[in-house]
Amino acid sequence: MANEVFGSIPWRNPDETRKLVDRLTGSPDELEVISIVSNRKRTKPVSCLARLVYKDPYILSHFQIRALASFTLTKSLLAAILCSIADYEITDESFGNSDQELGQQLNKVLMDHRFLIFIDKLWYNTTDWDDLRRYFPDNGNRSRIVFCNLSLYWFAFKASLGLLRQPWSQPFETCDGVQSYFVGAQEEEIISDDGSSSIATSSSLTSVKEEMMVGYGDEVRKLVDRLTGLQKRLEVIPIVGMPGLGKTTLARQVYDHPNVVYHFHIRAWTRVSQVYQRRDLLLGILISIVELTDEIYKMSDQKLLELLKKCLLGHRYLIVMDDMWDNRVWNDVQRSFPDNNNGSKIIFTSRLAEVASHVQGDHVHYLRFLTRDESWELLCQKVFHRRHCPWYLMEIGMQITEKCKGLPLAIVVIAGILANEETPTWWRQVAKSVSSYIVSNPELYMDTLALSYNHLPPHLKPCFLYLGAFLEDREIPVWKLILLWVSEGFICHSGSERLEDVAEDYLMDLINRSLVIVSKKGSTGRIKSCMMHDLLRELCSRKFKEENFMQQLYKYDENSTPTSPIKKMPTRVSIYSAPSPSSSLTLFSSNATSLLCFAVEVLPDFMSFICQAFKFLRVLDLSSIKIPLFPSEIIQLVELRYIAIQADVGSPPSSISSLRYLETLIVSSWSNLSLPRNTWKMVNLRHLCIKLGVNEVEKPSFEEVQDDDGYPLILENLQTLSFVCPSQYCKDVLKRSPRLRKLGFCGPLLSESRDLRFPMLYADQLETLKLFNTAFYREASSSCSPDMFPNRLKRLTLTNTALAWNQMWTLGMLPNLEVLKLKLHACVGRLWETSDNGFLRLKFLKFQDLDIVQWIASSNHFPRLEHLVLHGCQKLEEIPSSLGDILTLEMIEVRWCSETAANSAHDIKKDQENKGNDCVKVSTNGQRG
Repeated sequence: MANEVFGSIPWRNPDETRKLVDRLTGSPDELEVISIVSNRKRTKPVSCLARLVYKDPYILSHFQIRALASFTLTKSLLAAILCSIADYEITDESFGNSDQELGQQLNKVLMDHRFLIFIDKLWYNTTDWDDLRRYFPDNGNRSRIVFCNLSLYWFAFKASLGLLRQPWSQPFETCDGVQSYFVGAQEEEIISDDGSSSIATSSSLTSVKEEMMVGYGDEVRKLVDRLTGLQKRLEVIPIVGMPGLGKTTLARQVYDHPNVVYHFHIRAWTRVSQVYQRRDLLLGILISIVELTDEIYKMSDQKLLELLKKCLLGHRYLIVMDDMWDNRVWNDVQRSFPDNNNGSKIIFTSRLAEVASHVQGDHVHYLRFLTRDESWELLCQKVFHRRHCPWYLMEIGMQITEKCKGLPLAIVVIAGILANEETPTWWRQVAKSVSSYIVSNPELYMDTLALSYNHLPPHLKPCFLYLGAFLEDREIPVWKLILLWVSEGFICHSGSERLEDVAEDYLMDLINRSLVIVSKKGSTGRIKSCMMHDLLRELCSRKFKEENFMQQLYKYDENSTPTSPIKKMPTRVSIYSAPSPSSSLTLFSSNATSLLCFAVEVLPDFMSFICQAFKFLRVLDLSSIKIPLFPSEIIQLVELRYIAIQADVGSPPSSISSLRYLETLIVSSWSNLSLPRNTWKMVNLRHLCIKLGVNEVEKPSFEEVQDDDGYPLILENLQTLSFVCPSQYCKDVLKRSPRLRKLGFCGPLLSESRDLRFPMLYADQLETLKLFNTAFYREASSSCSPDMFPNRLKRLTLTNTALAWNQMWTLGMLPNLEVLKLKLHACVGRLWETSDNGFLRLKFLKFQDLDIVQWIASSNHFPRLEHLVLHGCQKLEEIPSSLGDILTLEMIEVRWCSETAANSAHDIKKDQENKGNDCVKVSTNGQRG
């Protein structure tokens, strides 16, 4: 086991970050212990450097196992390392084991794997290292152990590592054949922003790398200076440029710039798009300013205009309207933007110069093309990330970037092709295909974008095209997209892996090829929604026609009917305008297997027509339109795999079991549903999603199972069930659902003795659980046992469960819990005082509409917390300052809380900056005094 010391690491120097990454991923093959040492009394910079290196994409790709833990007590360190290993599941029994037993478990997990272990805060109990050393096997595969947060002001590290025989003031001399060396640093060296922006993925949808905006740094600075300058009157700033230049990206960079965030009292961002609806635009702006209540949603457009103006009066505001196509947009909303004579600004982006001239914006900002050097930098960033381009690819690469003519979108898409194979032969082949007239002729730059489609593997082509069916400029929910792909039959089996997991890999592949944009991430960094660039969507529309993949219907008149004969009708139809039975729709009915409806209203006889005419449908998505009843005629469509429907009364008929191939049933209803007993005869059902309400499960007849009765003994395919009432009948279903992964209860969850209760969970694969209590309570719940929850549970959401804060220790004992959301009286009481040895894996914590007043906690209580959200907690006095010392903490969000709570978040950030840690971000928009 070799040992090495990095002395006085300049954490604010990106060169040192790369140097340490190279050191960890390079030779020798034997296990190494590397110590990151600071010669300052402040040791937080070392932790920040460790965090950057730990998340580096090359570190992630190089090591099979990573773990990060703090060195406190021996046993807690071993348990923390085991918890930190993503694929290892800690059980309740593990916490009762001795340190020797835990060490043996750790040794078994690490054996034959290339591992990287980061250990923080080594100045505590450092003499225990000799006891722990034997549990880390030397696999001869370049495994590494890194000690960080050390300081030369603590002599203990020398003795415990046994590295240095010399006095601590001369620690960098070679001894016992161990190479030790000092890396110098300047106190004022500063790390660049890109050093902290790389977030890599450990599973297919865990996270996506955030990229810097190449080439437009000067543009960002100009706009930021203009927004925060001395001009007092209201200014309108149009950003104009051709598709793919990066107008939206530039606007977003400016909108999120720290100086802009600090300068404006109110910021709001909304998309406009080609299909413009004034109401959607107004609500899109208001959602960033106020909480949208049912009362607001019921307001007329005129009332919304008045409300917006009232909200903006007296405030310095910034409004961004992205992708404006029509002069009507400005005409409709301009009177809602008061000139407060305080430097308020409005930005809009458009590809149409005439829109900018109509608005009479102050000095239109025309976005330029990238220079040759900027184009090359962008290509290298997308293909090689932090690596240098090999010399044998540079000349060909420069030729390719020149043919892209400075258009960022084209460069990004081409980079996705080049990254697949870094060989001169492949790059020359791509170079020959790139049109040199990409800018001068839009038809030709569409051909260039089509290169990415042409080079997709066969299994990804239908998945990519399917994205083009969704509405322009609208976010696409990933969970829905994946279920649609599965039901369409696009996903190929891969061993024992779930189809849904394979679909996530497909999506990640499209993202990595720069064909899909990540628009929203969830609490742990998983992708929640995605989008497609307008040009790529247009490419999809062209491919729809070329390959008869899908027919898009916008107007139901004779113009929708093909004017020339079609040899083969498309098997998929997407509808965007109010449909009615007509010759154009009937034309596609006999051959269609999928019908996606994005219209918002239909004629009364539409459902009957669909069920009679489209006999071979596999996919039917009518979630955008509201109908009175769940249509009983739907049972005629016996080939259905996927149904999504919105109905005033949404209870399915008992004959629903006739749909024996059905895999996904999604129902949105304003009334409570009743699931018929025959529901469970659908043995292929994978996902049953009910959006709202206390939905009863009728008594199933499992106890009467006969060979000819049709009830399965085990619902082996059922993975999602929400929201259902926690009744005895529901319990009968759960007993036979061993593969459930997501479950939601909505109903009475409190017993007469005030205990939290719900049906026992038999699914050992359950990862997500949502509990919404509807029972009345007078005081806090008296008990809640950790045995109620499965050990594998990762995400837990509680609403109105009225848990006493002193019962929260039970949730802290859940060994794999990563996300905890406490909403609207989930916990009641004034004080929460957390304790040690709990929430060891928690990454995301959210309080919403809670009455908590005082919160006492330390950094040891949430050792892996990354994201804290406080929303509507108006009585909370402050956030515990010690949370800022959590090594993994990245973001604190405060919304609609007390002013003191918001100020405490900023105090935490300021305190950490004084310690040299710039990694903690704080957002407090919408704070209330």
